[in-house]
Amino acid sequence: MPRNQQGFTLVELMVGMTIGLVLLLVIGSVFVSSRQVFREQEDNARVQEGGRFALEVIGRSIKQAGHVEMPFTGLKVEFTGTAISGTNGGPGVADTLTTQYEGAVGDSDCEGTGVTVAGRIIQNHFNIDAANAELQCNGQISDTPTVPGAPPSGQVLLSNVEDLQVLYGVDNDGDQSVDQYIASPADWGDVVTARVCVLIRSEKTNVVSAGNYLDCSGTSTAIPSDRRLRRAFTATFNLRNRINGTP
Repeated sequence: MPRNQQGFTLVELMVGMTIGLVLLLVIGSVFVSSRQVFREQEDNARVQEGGRFALEVIGRSIKQAGHVEMPFTGLKVEFTGTAISGTNGGPGVADTLTTQYEGAVGDSDCEGTGVTVAGRIIQNHFNIDAANAELQCNGQISDTPTVPGAPPSGQVLLSNVEDLQVLYGVDNDGDQSVDQYIASPADWGDVVTARVCVLIRSEKTNVVSAGNYLDCSGTSTAIPSDRRLRRAFTATFNLRNRINGTP
């Protein structure tokens, strides 16, 4: 007996297409969401790497500030120049930081220039190029300490750095412990620690949704229209050459 062949009705076809479109929409939404999460995690990792690098470079220079290279003959008891200093940029403006210390043969400034004669002065001047969001350092090597001024522009150490803020821990009574943190010490010789904050942003735009982030002052700030990921990194460093065992 012949058999009659039957296909899908129009209603069944429409229902099947609707289910397929819903499944495609769900799969597409999961893919886009997963891709966004991956981008955010990737940018967050790079921001963290940038923050660690910036603090490592600045912190190393602060720890060396005021170092005296002991000669084979004679005796040096202290660094004769200004070991650490800086300028307070004020609200919304990045600070600057300058460190000085005596270098040994093989040491180098932040631009890679090496010391060829022990005892020469290494000067590292850190500042932010606000227009390009770059952390810069100008390194100089001289025979004697100088009176630090506003740091000149120098070599780019790290891109996507929007802010640099420094608070100085001041010892007012000579017990080698911090009595207060201030932005502009009256006497740079009283500084025993420095608290450094850098604000790092992601390279890519449109990474995060609208909202707020915490800046270097701890203030909740609205995310700009570029929607970059931003994070403030803070660390406190001792001036090791200002501390000894006999206050």
